[in-house]
Amino acid sequence: MKVSYRILIVSLIFALALWLYIKLNMSYSVDISIPIEVHTLKSQALSEEIPQSIDVKINGKGWELIDIMLSKNLKYNLDVSKLKKDSKIITQQFVNERLNLQPNISILGIDPDTIDINFDKVTEKVVPIRSNIVLQLRDGYGIVGKADLSPDSVTVRGSSYVVNKIKYIPTEKKVFANVNSNIEGVLNLKDTLQNLISLNVKQVRFSFEVQLSAEKNFDDVEVKVLNVPENKEVLLIPPRVNISLRGGVDQLSKLEASSVEAEVEFGKIENDTLGFILPEIRIPDDLSLLGIEPSKLQYIVKNKL
Repeated sequence: MKVSYRILIVSLIFALALWLYIKLNMSYSVDISIPIEVHTLKSQALSEEIPQSIDVKINGKGWELIDIMLSKNLKYNLDVSKLKKDSKIITQQFVNERLNLQPNISILGIDPDTIDINFDKVTEKVVPIRSNIVLQLRDGYGIVGKADLSPDSVTVRGSSYVVNKIKYIPTEKKVFANVNSNIEGVLNLKDTLQNLISLNVKQVRFSFEVQLSAEKNFDDVEVKVLNVPENKEVLLIPPRVNISLRGGVDQLSKLEASSVEAEVEFGKIENDTLGFILPEIRIPDDLSLLGIEPSKLQYIVKNKL
């Protein structure tokens, strides 16, 4: 019985080897992606984005294709430091050299088949960093203020044509779930124009202040009328309002009444056609206005004697 098992195993191995030999001697078509790594001088700035990879479709026998696909050095190092202002690179020449293709392996397609290299004047400017962080807060909690980013801006360097169109640089997107306390960390900046621009920083430190939400009322807040002419007098009805705010517990406990203001511009009264005006409420940026009572004010304008 042992001899029979050995014969069976040897037969299976031989059959598998024969099957592989037959299969690997057949012709196949495969797609290969070759990453492009661009090298430039500091005095150079590309005005058009270069593809991140070259996609090649080749046809050949299985043995030869496996050897190519297992190669660890497929990266295309594109050194543009010695190129002229406007150059065109034929990618097929590189593909033949890098893949070391045998005569019986054929290239069915290359995308892109050419790479245009265009330079522009080098410039730089400072732009703000925009947070791309999402906080999913636990019920009853709120964010106090805005994200604290350090640094809050970045210097962008590259082609004047490209740099002038950049308004901000975002962080990578990150989602935090069920948040009920302060949170901080480090995120990479999202650079989608790696071949065209360089950034003086690659990461940003962020922090959010999270507190249990609460509400607080400020009653009898005087409504001030601004820019009243010297010969005029304005009487508001009523002259005071009640204001409701939402914010963090600690934040509201430290908030002074003087930080909450209600105002009306005299110009709005002059231009009013409805017989009432809406006061403008000024509160700290990191608080939310829940309501004003009353929300509409009547007025009487008199000439001073």
